[in-house]
Amino acid sequence: MKKPDLAVIYEEGISNDQLTEFRDAVAASGLDIIVESRPAAGPYAGMEWFIPTAIVVFIAKSYFDSFLKEAGKDHYQLLKSKLSRATSKTMQSSRIEPVLFGSSGKLRENSRYSLAISIYAEANDGNTFKLLLPKTSYQPDYEQIISSFLNFLNDYHAGVKALEDIGVDARLMLPSRTILVHMDEESKQIEWVDHRH
Repeated sequence: MKKPDLAVIYEEGISNDQLTEFRDAVAASGLDIIVESRPAAGPYAGMEWFIPTAIVVFIAKSYFDSFLKEAGKDHYQLLKSKLSRATSKTMQSSRIEPVLFGSSGKLRENSRYSLAISIYAEANDGNTFKLLLPKTSYQPDYEQIISSFLNFLNDYHAGVKALEDIGVDARLMLPSRTILVHMDEESKQIEWVDHRH
């Protein structure tokens, strides 16, 4: 089965109104996009940042490699705008942020990253980027974060940026082939997040 260019997967029980609105806003001829639900997850055991969020947005390599070349930069700007808006609306809803339970010392105290929504993007060599989004209590600029991430992905898929440019340690075995990234508040650039710290 062919991967869609864009996908939004959300847990059952979450209102899909804004997700459907996002899909309709970015729909374009030649763009394969899906929005679908998955059963609500039960308990997870694993490292917190690798747990699937309640809403997952996935951007395939094909969006940059083929669709964008046909559609042009207008759609790229539209995606930035609509994805920023959908992210902000989702993060404003306190009902979506899951509550974590764990034994002493197993959970990060006051983790700054949300488990409500994350954005995944296909990398090369079977790897995937996962953009960690700060909780609203940190007063993040989601528009700037989404823009920085999409600009990085565009440069990465064009061969202008490499994993080393965001600080990835090439010798490290990546759990589930996932490269965790976030936007540095000062530089406004995307950087690798080392899950061991």
